[in-house]
Amino acid sequence: MAKKLFFSQHVLDSLVDEGKIKLEKNILTLLSGDQPSFELVPAYRIVRTADGSQDPNRLVGLIRSERDIQAMGAEGYLNSVIFRDVAYEAVPGFIGEQQELMDRLSDTDLLARFLLENLF
Repeated sequence: MAKKLFFSQHVLDSLVDEGKIKLEKNILTLLSGDQPSFELVPAYRIVRTADGSQDPNRLVGLIRSERDIQAMGAEGYLNSVIFRDVAYEAVPGFIGEQQELMDRLSDTDLLARFLLENLF
């Protein structure tokens, strides 16, 4: 199962400035340990309603990709998301899905992956 993390734009900027990550197109690579890589997809972490009221849509605390935001009929812009008649404060960033390097997998792992993805 792939690991997914949320990287805020602020955190990414800091990590780049500190030389702790490498970014190439939409792939982020940590420059420590076994140097895991993550495929990045634009996303928002929804923090609270803009006016501090109750959340009728139950979005507060969720992380949604831009694609998911658009699919649900919401709109994301800068530090906000608007859904139906409710404005939310949001943290822009990226969902990073950890990439497995195929050359690290054994033949048995590759076969098992193929079977799971294609037969079930």
